[in-house]
Amino acid sequence: MNAAIIDDEPPAITLLSSYIQRTKFMTLRAAFTDPAEAIGIYNGAKPPELTFLDIDMPGMNGLDFARIISGKTQIIFTTSFREYGPEAFELLACDYLLKPFSYERFLAAVGKLKPLQVTTGTNPSFFFVRTETRGKYLQVTVNDIVFIESNDNLVRITSNSGTVTAMHNLTEVYSWLPPEQFSRIHHSYIVNLQQVHAVDRGQVILKNGKIIPIGRQYKERFMATLEQLIIKRRQP
Repeated sequence: MNAAIIDDEPPAITLLSSYIQRTKFMTLRAAFTDPAEAIGIYNGAKPPELTFLDIDMPGMNGLDFARIISGKTQIIFTTSFREYGPEAFELLACDYLLKPFSYERFLAAVGKLKPLQVTTGTNPSFFFVRTETRGKYLQVTVNDIVFIESNDNLVRITSNSGTVTAMHNLTEVYSWLPPEQFSRIHHSYIVNLQQVHAVDRGQVILKNGKIIPIGRQYKERFMATLEQLIIKRRQP
């Protein structure tokens, strides 16, 4: 079983990592101090089977994070606060560990795990991005996106309702988008195919008038995608 740890306290990550290492049937896949950085691993084909999740964290707390990844992993909450227990179990948590906890208590929690039918191969209708303001996250509606542009270590997500600057790279955002709807056409650009007005001489012209060049290394893949959407001529 592979596991992930999400906790804003490094000593807590160190302790849990040591417990996982002592447990022969478990492997630590990843550990994060910021939940926003962890979201991407739950959107792939093989999310972690188990997540040790702190609750009281700056920005996005563990309960909100659990709602976002619901059905994709089993969750054991790890926290110093008793009062979140009822809400945690409403979210179908496997267990609720109060810090500090022993290795024996850790094993008891892991022993409660049940087979999980993991939700994979789907994309959410929205996601959250980390902004330049510490602790602030903004929601982005997938179908509202027009195009996404990278700029150094930032991305600008332009939608019908405005532009959001996010502290992510283009690859991270692309992993959250449905591949049948979004195409990376340039090293610095992703476009929503539903927002494309025309493709003309190596350029994509969006409905809002934005013109984006098609990068050489992305052209073949993009044209193959486009070919699937072109009405075929009937044979005489």
